[in-house]
Amino acid sequence: MSVKVVVGAQWGDEGKGKIIDLLSEEADIVARYQGGANAGHTVVVDGEKYILHLIPSGILHERTVCVIGNGVVVDPAALIEEIDWLESKGVSVSGRLFISHRAHLIMPYHKLLDSAKESRDAAHRIGTTGRGIGPAYVDKFNRTGIRIVDLLDREKFAAKLRRNVEEKNEILRKIYDHEALDVESIVDEYLEFDRKIDAYVKDVS
Repeated sequence: MSVKVVVGAQWGDEGKGKIIDLLSEEADIVARYQGGANAGHTVVVDGEKYILHLIPSGILHERTVCVIGNGVVVDPAALIEEIDWLESKGVSVSGRLFISHRAHLIMPYHKLLDSAKESRDAAHRIGTTGRGIGPAYVDKFNRTGIRIVDLLDREKFAAKLRRNVEEKNEILRKIYDHEALDVESIVDEYLEFDRKIDAYVKDVS
């Protein structure tokens, strides 16, 4: 079995999505291994434009299975929106998209911290998309991030989230003068996300 790897070497916008779409015509599996919803892979099929942020562009080929690996940081709201949009375009996702249960989740505080830092350090902006990608990876490498599998146990998820929110609220209030986040509303929101994406979550290793 041969494997082809596509790697961008100029900080994005190299046309990876188009290359993957081309290679997907003969691929059984297309796996995304890193990044998040900051991607913008644009592919035109039969005159129809598709812009994909999380799901590999191989999904546009009927026989190709797509995998979102544990190196990707997943924004569940963006993922659900993308799945619904593809289905509305007649692209079947069910049974062809699998998401690692070990993938880390982008939380509301990741997006807030991303945008707040960019706004505060106007003279040193890095051009972030504000989607929380960087802060989510910081938590992953600090071993405090929340993974999809953590949603399976509400009590453990809530406890882990509470610790994270307490820390993030300190930063948001004291450095960025932002109002505190409410833990319980985030718990309810993300458990609802879990219900919607559960059919796609697997051990993809």
